[in-house]
Amino acid sequence: MDIESKKEHILRCIQLGMEPIEAQFVSECTVEEMDEIDQDESFVKKIRNYQALAEYSLLQKHEAAMLSQLSEGKTAAAQWKLERLNPGKWGKEDSNKQTDPLNLNVTLTGKDPTDDDS
Repeated sequence: MDIESKKEHILRCIQLGMEPIEAQFVSECTVEEMDEIDQDESFVKKIRNYQALAEYSLLQKHEAAMLSQLSEGKTAAAQWKLERLNPGKWGKEDSNKQTDPLNLNVTLTGKDPTDDDS
């Protein structure tokens, strides 16, 4: 596959949600081709545009699904979005999360290796 075909494949991978470096690997780019792609400012900009458009498309689909679910009285999608938008206010508390420093009282027993009573 030539470099232009690989670039098109990379953009398709980006549309699917892949990161650029993984998209280059999947597109079977050589190290030299990866360097060339990274130096191509126009293509790098195109990658950023494709990433933004992919995110926008998924958010639109999430919004439509969320509204459909809300009309049926289901709130999971809306809760998820609120948790992501404002985790401090809407995020769930992790009951297993250690928030305080761990304090241990330890008593060591046995022979002190620095003791010269041997």
